Amino acid sequence: MLQAATAAETRGWAASQEKNRWYIDELAKHGIKVVPPGQVLTTGLKRVGEQLTAEWLRRTGDDGWAVIEGYKQK
Repeated sequence: MLQAATAAETRGWAASQEKNRWYIDELAKHGIKVVPPGQVLTTGLKRVGEQLTAEWLRRTGDDGWAVIEGYKQK
C-alpha cells in the first residue's frame, strides 16, 4: 500500500510540474510574463494565512494543534 501511495505521489508531482510549465508557456505565448510575487504580496498572504490558522485553531482546539504540529514536522 505504501509503495502504491509513494508511486502515486511521484506521478502527481510530475504531472503538476508538467502542467505548471504548460501554463507558463501558454501565458508567455499571449504576452504575459510570470514573475515571483513581490514582498508586499508575500507578506500580506502570510499574514492572512496566520489569521486563518489562528481562527481555525480556536475552533478545533487540541485536535487542530495536533494537525498543525504534524504539518510543521514534515
